Amino acid sequence: MSLLAQIPHAIAEIPGRRALGRWLLTPAAALGVLLTGYLGVVGLLAFAVATAPGADVDLPALLLVALPGWLAAHQVSLTIDGAPLGVLPLLPTCGLALLVAVAAGALARRLRLRRPDQAWPVIAVFGAVHALAGGALALLVRGPVQALPVDALLSCGLLGTVAATAGLANRCGLIYLVWGRVEAHVWSGLRIGVLALAGALAVGGSVLLLAVLVSAGEMAGVLRGLGGPGAAIGATLLSVLYVPNAVVGSWAFAAGPGLSLGALHVRPVLSTPGPVPDLPLLAVLPAQESSPWWLVVFAAPVALGALVGLAALRVHDDLAPRLLAAGLAAVVVSVGALVAAAVAGGRLGGGDYGPVSLHPGSVGVMTLFWLAVPALLVAWFGEPAATAEESDVPEQRPAEPDDPDADPPDVRPD
Repeated sequence: MSLLAQIPHAIAEIPGRRALGRWLLTPAAALGVLLTGYLGVVGLLAFAVATAPGADVDLPALLLVALPGWLAAHQVSLTIDGAPLGVLPLLPTCGLALLVAVAAGALARRLRLRRPDQAWPVIAVFGAVHALAGGALALLVRGPVQALPVDALLSCGLLGTVAATAGLANRCGLIYLVWGRVEAHVWSGLRIGVLALAGALAVGGSVLLLAVLVSAGEMAGVLRGLGGPGAAIGATLLSVLYVPNAVVGSWAFAAGPGLSLGALHVRPVLSTPGPVPDLPLLAVLPAQESSPWWLVVFAAPVALGALVGLAALRVHDDLAPRLLAAGLAAVVVSVGALVAAAVAGGRLGGGDYGPVSLHPGSVGVMTLFWLAVPALLVAWFGEPAATAEESDVPEQRPAEPDDPDADPPDVRPD
């Protein structure tokens, strides 16, 4: 019996109404997500315009401006009056991805989808609808703001596909499918790596919070110098939208490569001062060269690597599986850090403030170094916590649920 046949499903396929519902509800849900995301961008822009001093809210113009704003929320690079804008806020992107994931999960529940072969059509529809919408908007948008249709098609399609996959991963057994096809210690390494990646983001957030607390006076000074409450509200809103970018940049700083903004290079070692735009969030960037106490940030990645090694001790009594799990977890975090650093940076016009680079290649390599070395050492010399391989991965297969509308049982290892 194939693995797909062993994954529980609630009910047999009902021809007619069930098939028609899938054909109609899936594209309708994808289009509804597009409309909801677009209205969210409109609302965000309306708030920004309403708080600007002396600005009038022109609804037709606002609806047109929201079109490239929707593309920017999907990380589509824009060109404004010939100046490139590639460093885009990640907070709207995270919101849109969450919206797609929730909608895909709700659609699967509504249609009672339970198996991986039922998930792929939904994922394909969400990805295709987003890709086509992004490409069409890039073709339609003309004037001072423009976008490449190919870039829009790929970026929007990728976000829709990845987010829909995340929304269906548990309910439709995609996680179970991976778990059933890899070795126990490989699965454990993947799981530890995902948790460690969340830990890396927590480290970046902690470093950013510390920088905000230290630079609170400078941030307040920037707000006072903007000339009024409306401009201060707009600058604060823009800073909030870029907080995820700053979290990734804080991890890049803690890992060593740091970040660059034009002539400014911020690293724990060999930092170079330079001008920054008048934005409250950027006031956390130091205006002086590196200080010796900045080296303490290296303790955070090392501690995270040690935690990865401690988690690997629970994988197996034998040394080889523990080392494999620890090394695989470090690779997962390094790849995630590389991708995040690549997305968080980009071009910023042609003046003194661009480009913005988080050095993704160096971040990936240094993340692997800081995590892999302590993780492998702890996994090598530590005392194993597991008594057998089966202690980490259950042997039983999930049984078919009695309630066809219930969520599939959680069969992932603890």
